[in-house]
Amino acid sequence: MRKGSIAVLSLLLAAAFVPTAVEARSYSDNGYRYSRHAKTSHRHSGHRYSRNTSGISTTCLTSAARNLLGRIRSHFGNVELVSTCRPGARIAGTRTPSKHASGQAIDFRVRGRKGEVVRWLIANHHSGGVMTYNDMDHIHVDVGPHFVALNRPSGRT
Repeated sequence: MRKGSIAVLSLLLAAAFVPTAVEARSYSDNGYRYSRHAKTSHRHSGHRYSRNTSGISTTCLTSAARNLLGRIRSHFGNVELVSTCRPGARIAGTRTPSKHASGQAIDFRVRGRKGEVVRWLIANHHSGGVMTYNDMDHIHVDVGPHFVALNRPSGRT
């Protein structure tokens, strides 16, 4: 079998793989690593992202949110996306739509550098919010009114 045939066969096998329930998965997009704990995951419409779980695609983000993510990536390099767009998402404990519902929010982590990232965001991100949670290790940023909320309860029980 020729090298080209082996590469094509490998791609076909990778595309056909469907993860089992509750399996941790990692994805890559333009050199950036995304990981998630997916309940149900499969390929659809050419996307490599999990379905029926929090979204991690960047194509659904507004241009302002994509620009914010670009600024964060240009300063800190590879960030691990936790969540981006979640249609129908609400702020925990309320009926208020979350900024994630409209592609205006990003949850991410930079392992071992959370404090440094939060300090940079507070100093440099004034066109939206910065939030951290007392029971989660990721950082929430969004576009819109400026606010800073550190060590907040997540509303998860």
